[in-house]
Amino acid sequence: MIINKKSMYCFFTGLALLGLTACSSIDTSQSTDQTFSQEDSQTDVADYLCTGMPLKVMFHGEEAQIIWKQKTYNLTQAISASGSHYLGEDISFWIKGKQAGLEIDDLSQIKCQLIRVES
Repeated sequence: MIINKKSMYCFFTGLALLGLTACSSIDTSQSTDQTFSQEDSQTDVADYLCTGMPLKVMFHGEEAQIIWKQKTYNLTQAISASGSHYLGEDISFWIKGKQAGLEIDDLSQIKCQLIRVES
């Protein structure tokens, strides 16, 4: 079997182009980090008062981070018929107007009042 130089050149050129095409299709936008995603650079911060204790909520796109009693919780926005609803592991947070509610570990709902919003 005789293989000429031109056929080999075409084969290796095609192989190199295929390799470059495969590398260019890698999706680098996925993040495994537990912090906010980079899709939306705007973060809004809201301070609430819940049963006399401060609650800080940082909103970033469809995600929220809550700081309550020196613990941080990461939540994702859920579908809501009215207002906004965020869910996380063993935590639920909803907002409607200046009122909000927090439920942790299936305990009774804690009512909250909006104090301040920062953009």
